[in-house]
This record gives sequence, C-alpha cells and structure tokens, in this order.
Amino acid sequence: MVPNHSLTPPIRSRKILFRFIFVSLLLSFFINSSALGSDVTRWGAKISKTKFGETAPPTLKLPEGWRLLEDEKFTGLNPREYYFTIEADGKNLPAPEISVSWPNVSVSTVYGAQWLNPNETGELKLRLHSSKAPTGFTSVLPKSGAVSMGIFHNVEGLQAGKYRGIPYPKNEIQAHLNYLFAAREMMREMGFTDSEDSVKGTINLYGFETNFPNGHVDFPPHFHIMLMWNGWQDNHFCHYILNEKGRIIHNSAQVMENGITIREKTGIQPLGSTMEFPDATGKIRFSVYLREDGTGLEMSVPGMKKQAMIRSENSAASVSCFVREDSNSPWIFASESKVQDDSRAGILRVETKEKDGNLRKEIWHYDPNTGSLK
Repeated sequence: MVPNHSLTPPIRSRKILFRFIFVSLLLSFFINSSALGSDVTRWGAKISKTKFGETAPPTLKLPEGWRLLEDEKFTGLNPREYYFTIEADGKNLPAPEISVSWPNVSVSTVYGAQWLNPNETGELKLRLHSSKAPTGFTSVLPKSGAVSMGIFHNVEGLQAGKYRGIPYPKNEIQAHLNYLFAAREMMREMGFTDSEDSVKGTINLYGFETNFPNGHVDFPPHFHIMLMWNGWQDNHFCHYILNEKGRIIHNSAQVMENGITIREKTGIQPLGSTMEFPDATGKIRFSVYLREDGTGLEMSVPGMKKQAMIRSENSAASVSCFVREDSNSPWIFASESKVQDDSRAGILRVETKEKDGNLRKEIWHYDPNTGSLK
C-alpha cells in the first residue's frame, strides 16, 4: 500500500516535533539572551542556491544599526545555501529590508524573508520576517495510531558544529533511518499503531541532524524513542547512540516530569539495560531492553505475553523486526526495513519486506530545503 502523499501531517504531530526542536534550542537561547540583554532584536533568513556546490559567500548591506552575527549557529555558508542572522539594539524592532550581493551565483529560493525583486538581476532585495534563520529540514510523517515519526534529513557537506571537519557519518545516518522504520514495525506488532488511544500521550520516533541548525548540538549520531505528553513537560526518551558501524553503544536517557529533569532517571544507560515508558496515567505502557551486543532492542508490554525485537548485524543495510509468543519462545521473523533518503532531491523511499514475502513500498516527496511533505 502506497500512502496518499497529499495528506497533511496531523497538526498535533507537527506541534510535538516543533516543541522538541524548540526546547532543544531553548537553553542556548536563554544563555545568549542573558549575555546580550533583553533589548535586542534578531531576524534571520536562508538563501538557497540553484546549483549545489562551493561558492564564495554573499555580501549583505544592512541598514544603520544592524549587525551580522558571525557565529556558525547564526550565520554560515555551505554547498546548498547561505544562512544569516542580524541583530540590532532595541526591543521588538520591525523587520528591516536588506540588500544581498552574490555575484556569479544563481539563487533559487529565499526562506525567512520576502524576496522583493525575484525577476530582477543584480542585488537581492529582502524583507525579513523570521526571528531566526530557518536552517532545519525535518519531515513529519502522518501519525499512525499513537506513533509519530520525525525524519531529520542530512546532506553531505551541510556539516557544522561538532560535525564540521570530520568524515560525514554516512553509515550512522543510514543505520538510524533503518532503525527508525524498523521501530515503527515493532510498535505496529505491539499494537501501538492501531489506535491513538493506545497510550495517553504520543510515542515519537525521531532522528538526528548534522547541520547544527540554530545551534542544535545533535551529536553524536543517534535515534530516539520517546513517550511524551503535556508538551515537553512530561517526557521519557532515549538517545540510542550509534558507532561508525551502526551498532548501538548505549542509551543516553532523559526523563522529565512536570517540566523538571529527574536526575536519578537521566544519564547513560549501558548495553543490557532496560528503560520503562509510562504515559500520562502513570502506568508503564512498554519497556525497551537494549541488547548486550548492541545489535538492537527488545520490547515488552505489561500484561502481554507477546514480545517484539528489532535487530541487525549490519544496520546500515537493513534492520529486521522479530516477534515471539512469550519470553520462552523462539524469535520469528516479522519484517525487514530498508530506507533510502535522497536528501538533495527530497525523496524518501521505504521498503518493508513482510514475513509472507509481500513488499510494502512508500515514497515520500518533500521540500529538501524545509522537509515539508509535498
């Protein structure tokens, strides 16, 4: 079955993902605001090139009183785009109009600003309307029951923060995509994709990003399994950290209750550990065991004999889901997940081979500059 790609992702799912991204950046925002004082106004934008490749940066002509923030979490150049943030002293200042000179570079689109003269040659005239440079590109897939998926796209060459100057983590990126969609199959086997009411909250399966958007330090490579409610205030989530071979090396866990991080439940959980996931009722809805060999995860649900597992010896190639009737029964193959994300073209392909040999194919088209589904 091929999904209807004209579907708009549920508003609730998008809001949860945006909260995740927002709160990840919140601490650095407050630190920055404290250092600068509250009477500062910032605006940002992103200018995408028509042709992918290395170029010199453009020159910005700013109105008097405005200055460019040079730190790479605010301003930077990569093969796909130039993003920037400007600021001025004063609270809630109106968005300025600026000029951008970028000789010998063809511009395709501008994000975070109105392009006032797109049909003219020479300098770009922009009126900014975003409070920060829109550098993230994440796709939110339509929700399946209680399960929401956020696919964080990565492009070789768009590496900043701790990913700058190191080899592109191609294996880890491929492995985390396969793990995410295998985790969706694990959730399906355990009944969580059947109904939104299977938990009082939302199960989130999220990835990681290498381009350091707005200072989001998403390092080292990992994938998430979360159960959250009440926005970000109550959240139990795992960062399953991957090595260069795509093996899980540990879980960097975090638990928040009523907006407070629970220290005794937060921190590194080693191979062989189990994390429990309660929902808003306080009941444990499922638990996830991190296999001692780092090849995958095992899932169990209180009151249910059936168990599910995702596992792979080569997670960059594929990740399989297995089930068993109870803890004393052998594991039986249920499905195999393979994912291809052409992040420069904006095409996500998912193949799920089922136990009967049936092959489910999904093709998701998205804007490669924003992640928005088409």
